[in-house]
Amino acid sequence: GVVEFLSNVGKLLETREGIDKTLKTVKYSSVLTALVLANANENIEEGQHEQRTAKQLRKLAKSLSISRGSLRLGKFLKFSLQCREHLVLYLAARGNRGGNKRSSKSRERTYKHALEFLALLTEAVYYFLEQGVWLQNVGVFRPDDPVKRKELKMLAMKVEFFMYATSIPLRMVEWRDIERLEKAMCVKKKNEAIAYERSMSPSTRFLAFISSPQKRGVDERREKEIKDEETAAFAKANAIKSVVKDALDLVLVTSDLEWIREQRARDFVANEWVYSTLSLSSALISISKLWAKTLRV
Repeated sequence: GVVEFLSNVGKLLETREGIDKTLKTVKYSSVLTALVLANANENIEEGQHEQRTAKQLRKLAKSLSISRGSLRLGKFLKFSLQCREHLVLYLAARGNRGGNKRSSKSRERTYKHALEFLALLTEAVYYFLEQGVWLQNVGVFRPDDPVKRKELKMLAMKVEFFMYATSIPLRMVEWRDIERLEKAMCVKKKNEAIAYERSMSPSTRFLAFISSPQKRGVDERREKEIKDEETAAFAKANAIKSVVKDALDLVLVTSDLEWIREQRARDFVANEWVYSTLSLSSALISISKLWAKTLRV
């Protein structure tokens, strides 16, 4: 079990996304631990030691933030290519509409391609801008004016907001499609079972069961059904996790942009404890998604 676990950890850390989300988890775990230590001052000697440890953890968190920026170099190219593919699919779906009359299924497909195109476009733009933010953070270029220094970061956060705003509806559409598929699979399975029962007498059914070719055919069908059910369950869980994660990230970036109108709500989210806890939760959901994907490889 330990060897298998370490093997899966190795697979997870082989990917850029896996390393990025692991660093995010360590970063916000460090911030929360530093907050705990900073508030634990029972005696002077222990308090000084804990304060030093808290400062070291905050330095680690800051370093990890810069390290995550380096992992995103060139990442926008992946989303740019995917964006182009979905633009072609969207235009093809609109071109095959057959006049003004289109089925609801065709309209849904066109809508989904449009959402995928927008989500991928905003991701490509966001990761492109993030490269500039990272270069600014490491000091490659840094405007003297503090206001101009923040402009690029603010622009990146605004694009990030729209990235999550388009991603959430897309994941909701995927969730709905998976639920429809699950219902269709259940109906098909039930209908096939009824048809099978009606088409065979008890004696014929018994002979088919003990006959190797027939039994093998039944087993293969059942294995395919189980595999389809597992795939649908995995995709559904992935969609649900994505919605929750994107919702958390949307709240966080809205707080960073100070777009939350209610002062008390904005102060609550901006509180370092709350902000770090939400960020850590988002990171853990991402790790959970990647871990589940790793186990299926």
